[in-house]
Amino acid sequence: SSLRRTSSHENEMPRFTSLLLRRAPHMARAAASVASKRGMASVAPAHPNPHIQSSQDQLWYRFHNTWPVQVPMSMQMPGTPGADVGVVATAPVMQMSTLSNGITVVTESKSSLGCSMAIFSATGSRLETHETHGASHFLQHLAYKATEGKSHFGMTRAVEKLGGHVACGASRDCITYAGECMSSSAGELFGLMAETFLAPRLDKLDMDNARGLVMADIQNTIKNGSFAVQDVLHTVAYQGETLGAPLMCSPQTAEEMTGSVISMFKAANYGAGRIVVSAVGVEHSAMVAYVEEHLGELAKGSVGAISPATYVGGDCRVPSDPGQVHVAIGLKGVDCSDKEVVAAAVLQSLLGGGDQFSAGGPGKGLTSRIFRNVLSNPEVLTATSFNVSYQDTGLFGIQATSSAQDAPKTVALLARELKSLRSGVTPEELERAKNMTASSLFLNLETMGIVTEDLGRQTMYYGKRKGGAAVAEEINAVTMDQLAALAGKMLASPVSVAAYGDVAFVPSYPEITSMLSK
Repeated sequence: SSLRRTSSHENEMPRFTSLLLRRAPHMARAAASVASKRGMASVAPAHPNPHIQSSQDQLWYRFHNTWPVQVPMSMQMPGTPGADVGVVATAPVMQMSTLSNGITVVTESKSSLGCSMAIFSATGSRLETHETHGASHFLQHLAYKATEGKSHFGMTRAVEKLGGHVACGASRDCITYAGECMSSSAGELFGLMAETFLAPRLDKLDMDNARGLVMADIQNTIKNGSFAVQDVLHTVAYQGETLGAPLMCSPQTAEEMTGSVISMFKAANYGAGRIVVSAVGVEHSAMVAYVEEHLGELAKGSVGAISPATYVGGDCRVPSDPGQVHVAIGLKGVDCSDKEVVAAAVLQSLLGGGDQFSAGGPGKGLTSRIFRNVLSNPEVLTATSFNVSYQDTGLFGIQATSSAQDAPKTVALLARELKSLRSGVTPEELERAKNMTASSLFLNLETMGIVTEDLGRQTMYYGKRKGGAAVAEEINAVTMDQLAALAGKMLASPVSVAAYGDVAFVPSYPEITSMLSK
């Protein structure tokens, strides 16, 4: 009976003391003192966490094993690894290897407990045919769902047990499977990434689930005019071929999509020679071993040259909901390997952009040309420059949103800004644009996931990777004459005009081209 009373008393005391702590710290200290006198913590055994050393810390932890709400800042979170105070982080080291089947593995070291990994397949919507249209969009929504070896629930639970975060994205020239977790779990998470990449389950139930997500994407795009007008611009710039193929699946095709179409697309485009695996925070030798284990048996496949994208230009208007109109004026830009690719980025920073409520920042500051000369007009709701580079071509220009009746003035303002680039830039504008470009670069490279993407994409496009310092030197070397020459070259190319929404008041194509002429 005495033992039972003691046990009951010990079980109730922590709850009592915890309640006191919420109300009055001095009362909690008094309760802890009384508990100590009763022998509850007078001779406490060593705690497994070496940072919890004193009997007072042990007693506090015993009463308050409810992190993270009540752990004080002076005490290390129970169960978490300690920081190496005073240890200098080493400079990142990049390493690259190519496996026997053609897969390229590129890694960068990082002083971090976490890691980021990605599988890049140089495919995307530009490689879709009439028969396989929409396959890459469906693959994006089949990722990290059911596979040939796991159910959807099993895949989700496996990722959750590792504390991982995963994502998949399909673009015009690439499908990316990405994942982040603790470095100690990198091998297990990469195994799950490789499994969903190689063997997504394509049964009718799985296709129906993906179909629902694809249809939701289509509906969201219809409402997102800024995204839709870019898709229309690519269609008219490349006349519906290669990069002009729709990024998203059409509703009619989505309704009819089957697993056999997905299998056909994968068989034609998922060769090992088109795959790049990048990682940050994983030892290079370990990452190579993971790729060998999970992707080493993948056949090299066809790595023939991708059909080049031919920039044509033209005019396309897609009527949609009344009220607002989204307009984009595009010119032929530069491809990823062009020596002027950095200059084009600086030119975009100089133009900048944002909306009527822009808070400033790299690339859309209050001193950018678009903000001063376009967004200062209340008729223009949003306006921003764009600069998209692909392996073999690029697009450069400005897009804006306004009320339908204000479309003529909005288009005139956009054309005036593009035309003014022929006149060159001032030294102050150049310096500001270079600073904005460099700051945006280094800000992005602080994020481990972006570094992983940068490693993969540069390797996929160039076969090598330029570091941030090297790119910063190129930014600093850009001159006023260089920007003027680049602008003149782009303005000499055919004009692409895209409009989405209430397009009735958008000026005609000949009117827009005349605005841009000398």
